[in-house]
Amino acid sequence: MENENTYFAPAGRASDDTLDAERRAIAQAAFIEALMQAMPDFVMVLNEQRQIIAANQRIMAAFGVDDPAGLIGKRPGEALDCIHAGEGPDGCGTGANCAVCGAVLAILESQESGVQACGECRVVLCKNGGTALDLEAVATPLEVADMPLTVFALRDISSDKRRQVLERVFFHDIINTAGGIRGVASILHEDPYLPPQKQDTYKEWLVNLSDNLVEEITHQRRLLAAERGEYLVQRQTTDLAGLLTDVFQVYEHHARTPGRRLVLEPVPPCTLQTDQPILRRIVGNMVLNALEATPPGGTVLMRALAEEQQVRVEVENSGEIPPDIQRSLFKRSFSTKADSGRGIGTYSMKLFGERYLGGTVGFDSRDGRTIFYIELAR
Repeated sequence: MENENTYFAPAGRASDDTLDAERRAIAQAAFIEALMQAMPDFVMVLNEQRQIIAANQRIMAAFGVDDPAGLIGKRPGEALDCIHAGEGPDGCGTGANCAVCGAVLAILESQESGVQACGECRVVLCKNGGTALDLEAVATPLEVADMPLTVFALRDISSDKRRQVLERVFFHDIINTAGGIRGVASILHEDPYLPPQKQDTYKEWLVNLSDNLVEEITHQRRLLAAERGEYLVQRQTTDLAGLLTDVFQVYEHHARTPGRRLVLEPVPPCTLQTDQPILRRIVGNMVLNALEATPPGGTVLMRALAEEQQVRVEVENSGEIPPDIQRSLFKRSFSTKADSGRGIGTYSMKLFGERYLGGTVGFDSRDGRTIFYIELAR
């Protein structure tokens, strides 16, 4: 099969006889087996079709593989149980999402150039509720018995990525809020002749900013707990109209998005059992993202659709998301913004909305508009 028959990488797999011959050639090269087992990373040897012909014990233990034969012939994404591995016409590497996978890109670059290639990828696993791994991929060319092969190593850098992203977001938001508090406090301290009405206004601002600061810190604690699988959902009866009105009031005249118009369409009478702070945060992220994606003078719409068993909250703005960006939107470290303090909003929406609230978080971007939504059972 040629590359044009797939969405991305070439298709085609080795026959069982060829796989067996390649596997035996690696087994006879004792030094390669010893080096693979000595490495602390996940290590595989791939053939020209990107299929596994050998793997070390570390990867087998990590992914619950008892028999090495169970990996032979699979591609890396299939061995790891990546959610996108079955989307292409010939498995891992051939789907549309594979075009932005650093692992596939590293393998192809190494095969084409004949030199070592590196990349980073984020693999979302089918099991364990969609657990995600951030991996550093290193592909190194190898020749054994005149066969061109690739030594493919994966190192789990999830904790490093998590720390980097959370630190950026945390300190960015905390500094912004703390700066606002200091600015208002300075006015009160430095101007003893402020009219009483102005003093009351600034004091109210201080209280609101302090509440925002506490909420930012609390949310970071929630996010860390959620990533460890330790967040405890606290469901309570929630009036949907009241929750959406709260979000609307926060972002109607938000300092980061001046000149945009936010409209809350009439909300049907509806209550649901959910974690209020988490749902409020999810909808708030949707609204802020939509406002930031909307040019001054544009309008963002908030709406709710209530059925007997389900409720759906939507946030709509004009414009479409490019296809290559769509494929990466819910990744932890991905951001369309230049500001390094951003990039976790859509990821946390998906994490909390699906894993903890049991809903569905997604988007629809076509016909000149984009809608982000969350669907929840009532």
